[in-house]
Amino acid sequence: MRLDSAPFQVSAFLARCPRLRLSLRPPWRVAGWIAAVCFLLWCISLQQVLAEEVDLELVLAMDGSGSISESEYIFQLEGTARAFEDPAIRTAIRSGPLGRIAVSVVIWSDAAFQKAHSGWYLLDDDASIVAFANRIRNFHQHTGRKFGIGGGGTGIGEGIRYSINEINSNAYFGLRRVVDVSGDGVETDPWFQKAVMLPQARQIAANENVVVNGLPILNRDFPHLDGYYRAEVISGPGAFVVVADGFEDFGRAIHEKLWREVSYKVAAYEDGPLFVHTTAVDTIRQLTNLSTPRKFR
Repeated sequence: MRLDSAPFQVSAFLARCPRLRLSLRPPWRVAGWIAAVCFLLWCISLQQVLAEEVDLELVLAMDGSGSISESEYIFQLEGTARAFEDPAIRTAIRSGPLGRIAVSVVIWSDAAFQKAHSGWYLLDDDASIVAFANRIRNFHQHTGRKFGIGGGGTGIGEGIRYSINEINSNAYFGLRRVVDVSGDGVETDPWFQKAVMLPQARQIAANENVVVNGLPILNRDFPHLDGYYRAEVISGPGAFVVVADGFEDFGRAIHEKLWREVSYKVAAYEDGPLFVHTTAVDTIRQLTNLSTPRKFR
C-alpha cells in the first residue's frame, strides 16, 4: 500500500463510520454543542419562570365563517359577554388555587381568511371580568368589519391550530389549557390554500397538552351536529360537549360550558383527569396536596 494514499483511505473509512467520526471530533466542538443545548434549555426555563401562572388558559374560538349571519354572530358575542357578567361565573373564575385565569377570544373561518382575536385578558377580580365582557360585546368594533371576518369555509382544524398557537405564545402559564370551539357546521375542505384539518389539529392539541371542548349549534342543515363534535372535534382527558339548540340558545349553552370549564372543583373532579403542566407541579402540590404530577383526579 502506498503511504501517500493512506489519508484518503482513512477519510473513506471515517465516512462509512459516522459514530467513530463523531467520537474523533475535537473536544471543544462537542463542548460547544452541549453548551448550546444547555443555553436553549435555560432560555425555555426562564420563559416559563417569567410567565405569570394562572389556573386556566382559555381560548373561546367562535365560528365567523360565511355561514354565520350578522344576527348569529351577535348571538355568540352577546351570549358570551352576559355569561361572564353573571355572578356565578365571576365566582367560578376565582375558585382555583391561584384565583385567576387568562382568556382570549378568537373568531375563525378557513385558512384563507385572517383570524380575529381579542388578545389575552387576565381575569382576577370583578373589574377585569367586566372589562373583558365589554371587549367581547364590542368585538366587531376592533376587527374592521361589521360582523364576523368576511366569509370563508368552516375551518375548525385551522381554528384549533391558531388557538393553540395563541396559548403557546402568550405571557401566561396555565395549570390547565383549554380551547372552547363553537360552530354551526362540519369542517369543510380548504378553498384556496392548504390548511390544518381536524385529525391533525387534535394531534397537535394532544402533543401540547391542550383540551378541546365543543359547543355545536344545532340548525336545519346540521340537526345532529353534536354527534359530529363528540366524534371528530373534542379532544383530551375530560373533554366534553354542550349543545346549543339554535343560536337563540347559545347564551344558555355558553354559560353552562364556561361554568364547567372555569369552576375549579368541577373541572378537576367532574370530568375526569385533565392535562396539567409539569412545570407547575410544585404550585399544585402546595396548594392542593395532590400526589400525582400530571393530572387532577
